[in-house]
Amino acid sequence: MAYKSIEIAQLRAQQEALNKQLAEAKERETRQVMIEIVQKMREYGISINELMGRKSGAQPDEPSAKYRDPASGSTWSGRGRAPAWIVGKDRDAFLADKGAAARAMVQAALFPEGH
Repeated sequence: MAYKSIEIAQLRAQQEALNKQLAEAKERETRQVMIEIVQKMREYGISINELMGRKSGAQPDEPSAKYRDPASGSTWSGRGRAPAWIVGKDRDAFLADKGAAARAMVQAALFPEGH
């Protein structure tokens, strides 16, 4: 038999509200930490490659993004099945600069639209 008392329902509602507040607080704190990390990287001239333990100019382990969807920031290396956002369209319009692609990914993660 499941408990259906008003007290339990109220406590569950409080728990859900607290879980939501906790998730929101963690998201805000994570965003602030990411902003601080990017600021320190700029201040000390640390590149993403250095941060990842790669030598300057070294080839990344994964294929780099050749195409970028300007609407969502999604990328595609040009290998494998083409994503829906590029199918049937002029791929030259979606070409991404390697340096700009990395910067755009960081900016999209730190500053999503609407925030």
